[in-house]
Amino acid sequence: MIDVALREAGTSPAAIAHHYDLSDDFFAIWLGENLVYSCALWNPDDPHERLETAQQRKLDFFASELSVHGKHVLDIGCGWGALLDRFATESGLASGVGLTLSRSQAAFAKARRVPNVDYRVESWVDHQPERPYDAITCIEMTEHLASDTLTADQKVDVYRAFFERCAAWLDDEGRLGLQLICLDNVGHEGSRPLRGASSELIRVDIFPESMPASLSELVLGWETHFELVRFLDHPDHYRRTFRAWGLAYRTQLEQARTLVGDATARTFSRYFAAGEAFFRLREDSLYRVILKKRRKPKIWVRLLRPSDIEKAPTAGDRMAGASPAAVQSHYDVSNAFYSMWLGPTLMYSSGLWSSGADDPNDLDAAVLRKIDFFAHQVLRRAGAGVLDVGCGWGGSLRRLSAAHRTGPSVGLTLSASQRDFIGDRPILNTDIRLESWADHEPLRPYDGIVSFGAFEHFARDGTTSVERIHAYRRFFGRCFEWLKPDGRLALETITHDAAPDTQSPLGRGPLGDRVLEIYPESICPHLSEIVLGFEPYFEVELLRSDAADFARTTRLWHMALRAHETAAVELIGAGIVRRFRRYLVSSEMQFRTNTITNCRLVLHRRPVLRW
Repeated sequence: MIDVALREAGTSPAAIAHHYDLSDDFFAIWLGENLVYSCALWNPDDPHERLETAQQRKLDFFASELSVHGKHVLDIGCGWGALLDRFATESGLASGVGLTLSRSQAAFAKARRVPNVDYRVESWVDHQPERPYDAITCIEMTEHLASDTLTADQKVDVYRAFFERCAAWLDDEGRLGLQLICLDNVGHEGSRPLRGASSELIRVDIFPESMPASLSELVLGWETHFELVRFLDHPDHYRRTFRAWGLAYRTQLEQARTLVGDATARTFSRYFAAGEAFFRLREDSLYRVILKKRRKPKIWVRLLRPSDIEKAPTAGDRMAGASPAAVQSHYDVSNAFYSMWLGPTLMYSSGLWSSGADDPNDLDAAVLRKIDFFAHQVLRRAGAGVLDVGCGWGGSLRRLSAAHRTGPSVGLTLSASQRDFIGDRPILNTDIRLESWADHEPLRPYDGIVSFGAFEHFARDGTTSVERIHAYRRFFGRCFEWLKPDGRLALETITHDAAPDTQSPLGRGPLGDRVLEIYPESICPHLSEIVLGFEPYFEVELLRSDAADFARTTRLWHMALRAHETAAVELIGAGIVRRFRRYLVSSEMQFRTNTITNCRLVLHRRPVLRW
């Protein structure tokens, strides 16, 4: 987009001044003297923590995640300058630039006299850096990039332009730290004008012309130029921040009236209550996101726009995922063969390692740790009923039953060998079915659903991105129907990260083709496709990109297969063993280069389908 269009798309300087130039003294009443106007990062174990402490923790979080010591940093939407000030005084920032459209904020920030930091009244659209930045921060500023008059497609166009600019300004592998207010339990149309008195208060009286994005709109914006490093879902932190602001404001209400007048003082009283309610109800959510610049931009067959997904599905869109025959060609090779290198758990998905004292070679402990990690996120009581979609040889259900005392549960697989394996080793209160998720009809709602390493089979290689998203939406829609109102879904899937999009089977390079030659008809999703798939049905509570965990897992699988190679060749033949070894080596290399990654998600069923 050209600069004029980008400038007109966002919040105007006049609208910014309407809010931020009211009075520095007025904002200090409830923000505190350091004037940090964004969600704090609270200690959940300290209900009495001071707002100032939680705000300092937030600033230090971004300093640590972006490794700002000795670095040159740009802060887009710098407010009153607290972030770069804190980076310089506490984290060794070498130099920085802060951008704001508020003259009042810029004057206050300059008065801090932070060495080697330049605060400017300047739009990001007009910014021309003198040299590349090592890191960029953008703390609750994306709401001002696209105004409330834009369509979802127009918003995504603006976000793509913004992230492209950020990537151009960053040094190689530079990082971008975001704090994002996003629409959650309302979709794009639900966020339009006249949605209700509280919404109009924010949209008209507090932040005119501004509009949050949905998560999918922002992922569509960043995915071409950035890879995900860290993602935190913190709506409760903003609920607590609004509560702290409101309490501080109440004690100084008379002074507020003196500074801004009765009408504006009343408006802000309502604003604090509305903000707390929005985050309590998850109409809005708060995400903290760390991105890393890609070495080369991701290549797409066609850039996706939100309106593409809203069109009625075509016959191609209704295409099923990998066929039972294709699934069986991989998983029915030989149970004995898989046990040689997967180990006694027979878990055919990534282990979970953490830093510190974890044994880097203890794969069995790592896969059990992964199951326990998800169980603590998803299962809220003993006796919970669980559905495992793509249950494999039953490792997850067995662990959930033994260690987490699950109740009546169901496992789905398309592999007769896997079903027979579990049949010879029954799991308490568990029914294993040779059945596709598309045909599943539960006897009762489930408390939780898990699916590890099966999602890659839910759409077929060679389909378009739109066709895949419609397939994923059918899956997430069924999960929404199967779950109890407060139910959760744990999902782990290999995701194409830097790998290019293609509508041809295979075609993602020799390493990717080595993997897909033993997974006929299957395809890994892109992150934006997953988010667009679940967003109508689920809130995201956890999103992780753990490529290193799967790289370690595939290496250990390969080492175990090599150790048993002679027996494996005798069992299934040299050709098949050779293909599996190529697949494992190729997979490790792709995880280590971030061509693919391992996405882990915990999704919470929306109370009402509102999209």
